[in-house]
Amino acid sequence: MINIIVFNFFITGGFMINKKKIIHIIGAFTICTLTLFTFFSTGKNLISLIKMDEKIIFSGPIFIIFFSFPLFSYSMIFVIYFNITGRCLKYHDNFINCFGMITVISFFLSFPISFYVDYKLKSENYLVCKRISWTSPNTYVKDIKLCD
Repeated sequence: MINIIVFNFFITGGFMINKKKIIHIIGAFTICTLTLFTFFSTGKNLISLIKMDEKIIFSGPIFIIFFSFPLFSYSMIFVIYFNITGRCLKYHDNFINCFGMITVISFFLSFPISFYVDYKLKSENYLVCKRISWTSPNTYVKDIKLCD
């Protein structure tokens, strides 16, 4: 009887199912942590824009990343929840639709908002620092000495 249980354990994979769940949970937790770091970094840039600080870092992707945070964080939390409980949330589809719509809208609004912010900051006598690469965000400063 014991031989049949042990043999059946190795045929079905035994602990492999739990290892896969643990790997999914650790991966989702890691991505969620990185997403939180990115969210707070972009949030800091948006707060400096609202406060009109001496140095402002802004571009369209910062806007997109900030408003895509709900979708990414919910997706990672869902992966963790699903691997622990094995079932979906009651309003899972509604959450995905709502957060996905916010992400899509932020993508399309990022272009005109980026142009407006550039125009507004230049009209407020902000100077634009030279960029490191074409993909890096614009840095606006009141005094050219603040450019790194």
